[in-house]
Amino acid sequence: MAEVTYAYIQLPDGSLFPTAQETLAEMFDIGVNECGIEGGDLVAAFIASGLDREFEHLNPVYVAGKSAIELIELLAPFLDVDVDLPRVVVAAPLVDYWVGWSVANYQYETGTPYRRMFEAVPYEEFAASYHPLHEAPESKFIEVFEKRIREKGSPTRLSVQRRVAGMSQAELAEQAGVGLRSIQMYEQRNKNINHASAETLLRLSRVLHCGMEDLMEL
Repeated sequence: MAEVTYAYIQLPDGSLFPTAQETLAEMFDIGVNECGIEGGDLVAAFIASGLDREFEHLNPVYVAGKSAIELIELLAPFLDVDVDLPRVVVAAPLVDYWVGWSVANYQYETGTPYRRMFEAVPYEEFAASYHPLHEAPESKFIEVFEKRIREKGSPTRLSVQRRVAGMSQAELAEQAGVGLRSIQMYEQRNKNINHASAETLLRLSRVLHCGMEDLMEL
């Protein structure tokens, strides 16, 4: 049986493979501090690319089979900025490493999807909690953010897709040919987007480059 250690899984033959916590920690650390990507932008790309679901399922192709730099390369098409990837990384782990480790551990322990986690709590809020939580047990991080996520709830999927696309409500309304008030009411849950016409969903999804099902509430 494989033995799970702090950062790696050690197989019976002695070989080591990084855990999701270690891999995501390195990706966030290098992405923010070496590539100059904003944490929130990195999160948006992580979710838009579908890489979040691969980590939730602990897919070894991504969790253990790719380096942090290779993962950032996969995210590059989903970022609005050019990414200058470093060839060698020697910097000591910083706050963003801790964020990556902590949210991956939170997801593993609670089963909360990354999408829901970051919909309720923006990246900057996780980073701001470094003091004093980085010295506290991992269980304390889970306790604190379980409460925050429950209190804040989550925005609608339409709102998330719109923000990932970098569009305002007015821009989406104009490009999709859907009334601005309707979009506002969908995002505020004053109208149920699941009851929207197929034509409305199709127009919105085409502009946002997502599936119609990605806009519907579960």
